[in-house]
Amino acid sequence: MRPRHPEELLSPTPNRPSSRAALAAGLTILVLAAVAPGAIAQEADATWPQYQGGAAHPGALAEGPQPPFRVRWMLPAPAGEALSAAIVVGDRAISVGSEAVYAIDLQTGVEETIAARSGGPLSVPAFATVGSTPMVLYLEGPEASGAGASPTPSGTPSPTQATTTSPGSEAVGPDEEVPASFLVAVSLEDRSELWRVPFGATTRSGVTVDGGTAYVGDQQRHVVAIALEDGSVVWTADVPGRVDAPVAVADGRVYVVARDGAAGQATIVALDAATGERAWAVVPQATSTLASAPSAGGGSVFVGAADRLVRSLAPEDGAERWTSLVLSFFTPFTALAVAEGAVYAADVTAGLYRLDAADGRRRWGFQLNDRVIRSAPVVSGSTVLLGLNDGRLVAIDTDSGHLVWESEASPGLVGTIALGTDVVVAVKGGRDAGLIAFEHDPDGALVDVPSPTELDAGTTFSRYGIAAAIVLILALIPGIALRRRLGPVDLTGGVDLDDEEPAGGTDEGVEG
Repeated sequence: MRPRHPEELLSPTPNRPSSRAALAAGLTILVLAAVAPGAIAQEADATWPQYQGGAAHPGALAEGPQPPFRVRWMLPAPAGEALSAAIVVGDRAISVGSEAVYAIDLQTGVEETIAARSGGPLSVPAFATVGSTPMVLYLEGPEASGAGASPTPSGTPSPTQATTTSPGSEAVGPDEEVPASFLVAVSLEDRSELWRVPFGATTRSGVTVDGGTAYVGDQQRHVVAIALEDGSVVWTADVPGRVDAPVAVADGRVYVVARDGAAGQATIVALDAATGERAWAVVPQATSTLASAPSAGGGSVFVGAADRLVRSLAPEDGAERWTSLVLSFFTPFTALAVAEGAVYAADVTAGLYRLDAADGRRRWGFQLNDRVIRSAPVVSGSTVLLGLNDGRLVAIDTDSGHLVWESEASPGLVGTIALGTDVVVAVKGGRDAGLIAFEHDPDGALVDVPSPTELDAGTTFSRYGIAAAIVLILALIPGIALRRRLGPVDLTGGVDLDDEEPAGGTDEGVEG
């Protein structure tokens, strides 16, 4: 179904209200205007304001909820559609759909529309506060009904539309090419559109915010920095491939994974956050574009690539500090979590690993025997959570590496996770696409299950002993049966060990 234009959503069939109804509506608006600032003030506490919880993609919340869990609510996407990964701001989760951007009450799962949206790939939004104005930033367009088509701008026009060059294209004017996508900023106070930035190419990277700047990558090999205050373009940088995943920002650098399908390679690029100038580029030795989104922490950059290596790179020059081999490769829809001197990585075959951030030494690995396509590990307190393709959410203890809780498998994958102080919000895929929220279950029980690949000395050696005994018994049974039928077995071959010569003459006719 073609996504409807925003004006269709905002313009229902008009009614001619009575004067009494009009007065009531006016009073309602005044009341909402009076209470809105107080309600929004609570939203400054954004526990998970963007992808993986922050600009550097740490993927960790020290005071996050702990297992066991139970489902708090499920929010289905509009029919035939899906929802983006969520962010958590105050008492609401915010997610992007094809036709709208939604705010979902974390306690009840009831949603409201923040803004209309006219199609385009779904990607993770971001939250920021400029001055005293809280805002949501999201990407939209082109409409699904036409390749390269663009939504008609609505709301307050961007100050960049008439005076600047659209990133990745020529200047946008009345007779110029219509931009493919937009970065849109909407106020959470009154739902008004603050500004929008046109792009000359489709954008699907999601939005990363650091300080007063938003960073976005597009499908035509650009990364763009935009000032949050007015939507002006700070800089545009070329990178050697399309940008599918959110960029990471830390240490004065913007870290990008650029994927070049023609060359069959992914390049890790570092740009100066202030100027966009390229600082360095690293190409993993793998003939594939598959690589995780970048993460940063503790003065290093971490990426998992198609050569099955997790890499730690130096921010200043991209020098390789260490590599750690895992079982399989990584998808562009995952990232690594970095917390308290550890790096947590999940490969495509659902191997989850804890690596030492300083030297890459593996502390533990847990093989979950499934797939991880659209989820990334997140550290919630003392457990690391991960969504699987079979519809399970699993929790692994960060110290022991043992499974301590898992949900029941269900149709549709569990994807990207966001954390609140008392709630886990994850994307749900498949037929029942949407969002699912988990909360702590005081009546639930924890387990303590090691990885199926972990050597348990007591259990393993006892099993070896039992197996050896069974083999020995099976080997002796035929011999015992033959002894009963043929009499005693002469193990000396007819030789009297007390005589110098064999009894009965020579041993002719005896086959060796």
